[in-house]
Amino acid sequence: MKKYIIPFLLLCLFSGLQAQENRSPLTLEQCVEMALEKNRKSISAKNNIEAAVQLKREAFTKYFPEFAATGLVFWANHDILQYNLLDIVELGLIKNGKAAGIQAMQPVFTGGRIVNGNKLAEVGEEVARLRKSQTDDELRLTTETLFWKLTTLKSTKETLLTALSLLDTLDYQVKVAVDAGLVTRNDLLKVQLKRNTYKSELVDLDNGILLVKMLLGQYIGLGVAGDIEITGTVPEEIPAYPYEVYTPAPDALPLTADYRLLQKNVEAKKLEKRMELGNNLPSVAVGAGWYYHDLFDQNHNFGAIQIGVEIPLSGWWGGSYALKRRSLELANAKNELENLSEELMIGMQDKWNNLTAAHRKMEIEKEGIAQSNENLYLNRMYYEAGMCTISDLLEAETSHKEAQDRYITAYGNYRTALSAYLIATGR
Repeated sequence: MKKYIIPFLLLCLFSGLQAQENRSPLTLEQCVEMALEKNRKSISAKNNIEAAVQLKREAFTKYFPEFAATGLVFWANHDILQYNLLDIVELGLIKNGKAAGIQAMQPVFTGGRIVNGNKLAEVGEEVARLRKSQTDDELRLTTETLFWKLTTLKSTKETLLTALSLLDTLDYQVKVAVDAGLVTRNDLLKVQLKRNTYKSELVDLDNGILLVKMLLGQYIGLGVAGDIEITGTVPEEIPAYPYEVYTPAPDALPLTADYRLLQKNVEAKKLEKRMELGNNLPSVAVGAGWYYHDLFDQNHNFGAIQIGVEIPLSGWWGGSYALKRRSLELANAKNELENLSEELMIGMQDKWNNLTAAHRKMEIEKEGIAQSNENLYLNRMYYEAGMCTISDLLEAETSHKEAQDRYITAYGNYRTALSAYLIATGR
């Protein structure tokens, strides 16, 4: 039996490695699509829509007649009806019996409660769909933020590995110079200290990359194994200024889920007020029934047509206060619509400012890379010519690496700001 264990374990290991190799790197669009489909928040939002649909169907049934069936069998310990006839004879009636019936009642007028209740259920379904849209926006923004965070970390690692490679070359050159007696060993130690610093940074970067992979994998429904790969890269050329995505805030406001939710809140408050008014109006229903009873030792069955009228009398006292309360809630909903609409437009402008600022900072950092390239080139020439120290060269190398890191970070911030602005303007 033991001879089969090792081949089996090797097969499982090979299968796992092969599955990992077969998993293609994910694009941004694929990550967003998976988050919208598999994230638990999205699943809950879909369930809320289905629950709202069922509530709407339940409200629609109120238009139809209500059927009811009843049955009764009883045995009494003495006659229910007793008569004393002239103190001579006592008569007793109905000591046991049974009765049954079935009836249907069709609402005719309910003060608008059925109609408004159905409209309110329809608004509830629309609200659930808008909240699903809000959830999708949140999932998109978070997914894109994690995607570009992972992209920038990977690009930063590539920059660090390039810097380490250059330091390895410099370390070799300085060792040769030390052996030739051209420079002191102190120069070599400075290079090695800088290289160790970069190696320490590489450890932190690897840990950060793994953590973001786990977060992204969990968010898009692939688990927390941290074995996903993405196609995101930081381009050499900066994107064009985002003129084409700008939308005036008043034009974008009706496109946002937040604004439409505020409108639906006002609509719901209006319907709730109408339903409160309907609670204080008469209700009328008509119906028919078929009944049977076995009383007085006789069987009878008969049909009947019914008209039911219910008029609330004392309810008007408390109902008047309830109507005032509903009116105040409606006024608050309208006030909230105006106030939060202005705040939404301010938020759009703020996100546009963030986007344009991120683009400008990206341009500045790109210029910084060109300047640091020239500075590094000159310091290398000066060092080889003996016109500057190893400290000057290492400082130039550090400045060059930091300039590249700042550009990578600026690009990631720009892409996140772009997503935030598009989502804030309903796109």
